[in-house]
Amino acid sequence: MLEALDKVAPGIYSKHTLLYGVEVKFYSMRLKLTNNLETQIKNLFAAGDGAGVTRGLAQASVSGVIIAREIINRMR
Repeated sequence: MLEALDKVAPGIYSKHTLLYGVEVKFYSMRLKLTNNLETQIKNLFAAGDGAGVTRGLAQASVSGVIIAREIINRMR
């Protein structure tokens, strides 16, 4: 795979290449969520960019906190 990508972006396929990951943004795809970021499937929450409601690390982190607080409330 890296050999093929090296043809498009020379230098990718190298002994110095450590790790490559894919970043996918779903800004235009927004799930239907409650205020607590629960999906239409009970007890399934969506956080970060995958939910389509955040655009940065701070917002993505806060979405995790919102979900964690809701889970804690439900456990009480």
